[in-house]
Amino acid sequence: MNDQLVAAPLGAAYTSRLVCTTGDRLIHPADGRNDLARIVVRWARRWVPETWPAREYFDALGIGDADVPCYADDSVTGWLLVEPQPNSLAWQVRTGLVDIATALTAEAEAWPD
Repeated sequence: MNDQLVAAPLGAAYTSRLVCTTGDRLIHPADGRNDLARIVVRWARRWVPETWPAREYFDALGIGDADVPCYADDSVTGWLLVEPQPNSLAWQVRTGLVDIATALTAEAEAWPD
């Protein structure tokens, strides 16, 4: 596996080639890093809103389920990678504490298709 895909530089635009794990976060490219930023977090192979502005953004677009808001990869293509929260799975992968194969295996066991 290409390490550059796993340890993408902060700010890298999300594409389907970027391997994300639980805890990875993306920010809308037009937003600053403040309380009004639209930020989503990776959870169980989907993206969920981390901030109210993100939830409101997708609600306004009519994307996702109103009761269980979650979004597919194509809904956040081009959003920018944000530094992971300390001790999240994404942080452990980015810092090399957990290898990507182990992280993806853990996710597959936790959320089987």
